Amino acid sequence: MQVPFINNQTISKKANEFRSKFWDNSIPIDIEYILDVKLEINIIPSPGLYSICNTDALIASNWKSLYIDKDKYLDERQHSRLRFSLAHEIGHFILHEEIYQSFSIKNARAFYEFFDKIPPEQYGYLEAQANKFANYLLLPREKLIIEKKRFLEQLKGIDKRQEIDENMLNAYLAVPISKIFGVNEQPAEIALNDIIDFV
Repeated sequence: MQVPFINNQTISKKANEFRSKFWDNSIPIDIEYILDVKLEINIIPSPGLYSICNTDALIASNWKSLYIDKDKYLDERQHSRLRFSLAHEIGHFILHEEIYQSFSIKNARAFYEFFDKIPPEQYGYLEAQANKFANYLLLPREKLIIEKKRFLEQLKGIDKRQEIDENMLNAYLAVPISKIFGVNEQPAEIALNDIIDFV
């Protein structure tokens, strides 16, 4: 199996189109609402999903069911992480429809068989593309630029700000930014590093 190459510009465009179709301009994006109400995909808490498949969530090939690890789903501390996982599964829905349908993934067991058959590097490409989609979807760059500028205005009075390394600054800003967009700090930092040239 060969996963087709999809560049970041195309993934970003598809994420923006999806957001425009199913959500308004507000943040954070209610990904669970989009799945459940707009797409009518059943979110099914599944006991032991993470321990069986080493994944928080997986979407079925018929695009009607999305399984999510029950323990993590019920743990409020996992909320931001699971929002990203749900957006990641939408990434597969948008980017990898033909591949998923060819494997007839219906449940955790079928996913495990799929995982066992796909070459690791090809699986890595699938996951990287879905992660990029989730990042673009949950952290719209135009909103992110506005929020980063707002925080930079607050930092203007700090001495020697010009000497702060941009990547270090983004690591610092990832904490408050992650709360605004409802994601963990890691995807927030990745997104901030993505817009270095725009701020």
